[in-house]
Amino acid sequence: MSEYFSPANRCVRVIREAPGPDVPIIPKKEKWEHLEDPEALRRAFKFSSTQNLIHFLEDVIQMQEILGHHGKLLVDQNRVTAQITTHIINSVTEMDVEWAVKVDEIYEDIERSE
Repeated sequence: MSEYFSPANRCVRVIREAPGPDVPIIPKKEKWEHLEDPEALRRAFKFSSTQNLIHFLEDVIQMQEILGHHGKLLVDQNRVTAQITTHIINSVTEMDVEWAVKVDEIYEDIERSE
């Protein structure tokens, strides 16, 4: 692993040893797709209701503001595709994995409450 110092003087480790095309990162063993050009993590989430989808978006946006790290969110009917990378270096970092884990936790909490 190499290190990158962001403009905010935050040390972020770049993940270079990502196993295969899928990177397992959440407790339920579901997987995020590992994209290569540019390097990123991507996952599609399906929601049981529009209200759950809206709550998910609100919670993810709030979490992004707290982390200071923002991913892409694409909405299509009852699905949201989330994608994350560290743009300044076009690579997946520990911060991206942390973001993805938090997105997974938000999704699980919302869909479990249904």
